[in-house]
Amino acid sequence: MGRNFAGPLLLLAVAAGCGDLRDRGVAARAGDWTLTEGRLAELIVLAQPFPMDSMAVHQLADHWVSMAALSLRSAAGDSLRGSEALAEATWLDRREAVLDADREARLGSEITLDAASAEEIFNDGRLRLAAHALRRVGPETSSSERVLQQRTADRLLSTLVEGGSWDQVVAESEDLATRSAGGLLGLFALGELPSTLDRVVFQLEPGQVSSVVQSAQGFHIVYRPRYEEVGSLYMEQLRQRFLAESDAAANRQELTSRGFEAAVGGTAVLGRMAEDPTEWLESAQPLANWEGGVLTAGVVARYLDFFPPESLAELAGAAEDARVQLITDLGIRELRYTDAVASGEVLSPTLEESFATAHADEIEYWTRELELDAPDAPSRSALVRHMELLVSRQLDARSLPPLLEEWLRGRIDHRVRPRGVLASIVLARGMIAEAGGSGGSGS
Repeated sequence: MGRNFAGPLLLLAVAAGCGDLRDRGVAARAGDWTLTEGRLAELIVLAQPFPMDSMAVHQLADHWVSMAALSLRSAAGDSLRGSEALAEATWLDRREAVLDADREARLGSEITLDAASAEEIFNDGRLRLAAHALRRVGPETSSSERVLQQRTADRLLSTLVEGGSWDQVVAESEDLATRSAGGLLGLFALGELPSTLDRVVFQLEPGQVSSVVQSAQGFHIVYRPRYEEVGSLYMEQLRQRFLAESDAAANRQELTSRGFEAAVGGTAVLGRMAEDPTEWLESAQPLANWEGGVLTAGVVARYLDFFPPESLAELAGAAEDARVQLITDLGIRELRYTDAVASGEVLSPTLEESFATAHADEIEYWTRELELDAPDAPSRSALVRHMELLVSRQLDARSLPPLLEEWLRGRIDHRVRPRGVLASIVLARGMIAEAGGSGGSGS
């Protein structure tokens, strides 16, 4: 479908600042760059099959805003490799590393596990390592795209049946979080995975691959590795699980001894935060207190910024007890983190270097993709090409680390205009109808 609109339309650069966002014809703004309703409609058409859904199209416009912000702030002199950007990009990773080190220091000596015991647990099957390859679908996915994703999953399964390697299949997985680790989902007991996957994982023998399995995430092919493939990894995952179980018991005691208490009205605030965590990133409003510390809405917002939209939607409508549990879970993390920092816990130079290297690699990718170091930067044409490659699936969907993204966006005037998004959908429907095609699912 996209090629029917190739040529001048697809080469249009986004229009430069054309007044206030209340002006007709504007879908989104980033600084003095604007994404017009017509241009967003062209991208929707080029993306077909793509859901004609306001949330999906809003996310597409939101990605444009982030990429424009990255281009503009880089050209304005923000040091994307500097300490401030590095701190925002690695906030969650660094915090996790401190918590891991603290847990190991407090409880590590209590957990003893030898290779023979680990293999025995592997063989009895009560705790299983599972890996998968995923082709994503969701409620917003159009019916034609859903069919294409299932066919792709079937093709990947055929690759394995015909003697292909698991690595070949995982290379086409759309779960970026697990793809680099061979599709590894983790270590699970019965009942810990979503029901469809849980049933499959606990039917597989070591070395077996499942048929194509559908879940709310999409179409999976699940693999249960053999012990000889993952022995050392299994032993480490097992140790970490036992360590986490000991930590959970210690945390319950710590919460009691420190007088942990959720703030009055905190669950209602959490529900409002789920609607847009970015509005709360600087908030000092307390959601919980304990002897010697407080959990602020700003810290919670930073965690929520990593939640996918569907999880935030679930949180916004969650029951009181579910919200209390999340506040408690984040509260004990903040309690442990602040205690560890106060006691002098620091990351090793090796770990610091690994975070810096990973961040530098991330910035290098975007520097190439958006031509951030070109003589004419910031380049609107580079952003045009990026969006076209993205929606035509010639480029893997990839985004900035959430807090780095917010750090950049916070330095420019920006907005996605809901009416502009809806107008773009209407325009795209008209383009598709005029070309004699069919669109995605209704909004």
